[in-house]
Amino acid sequence: THRTEARTVYVDGAWDMFHAGHVALLRRARELGDHVVVGVHSDEVVNKHRGSNHPIMAMRERVLSVLGCRYVDDVLLDAPWTVTREMIATLKITVVVRGTVRDCADCIAEPHDPHRVPKDMGIQVEIKSEVSLSLEEIASRLQARRQEMSERHAEKQRKET
Repeated sequence: THRTEARTVYVDGAWDMFHAGHVALLRRARELGDHVVVGVHSDEVVNKHRGSNHPIMAMRERVLSVLGCRYVDDVLLDAPWTVTREMIATLKITVVVRGTVRDCADCIAEPHDPHRVPKDMGIQVEIKSEVSLSLEEIASRLQARRQEMSERHAEKQRKET
């Protein structure tokens, strides 16, 4: 039998507030190869590109969330923002994946796309996100629930007085 080289799939991100959309992306990434390596950006890198108090979770918490996902084989701590040829060669990456839903769309806009090299090499795959959940949506849900609770509490206080 002819044995082919294992296909290494690389997916990077902040992985903040790990949710169903992240799991779906990693499941689809797993279908593209044999070994899934997930790059987790440092708190400093995430804050530099997203600003406004991001990430919400510390890197250690984000890494543990990613490692808990069954589709992940390995994690690259403090992953570089830009995927380079050297990184692709060193990690023997055959596919670089990106989802279509992002919390930081401006971060990857031309001319500063951190996936420029894998795109040029023809190994970039964009996976249509199955779940449109984003940090912004999670935050707005939390805000709405907080408002509901405040209103309920205020109503309860009025009834008691």
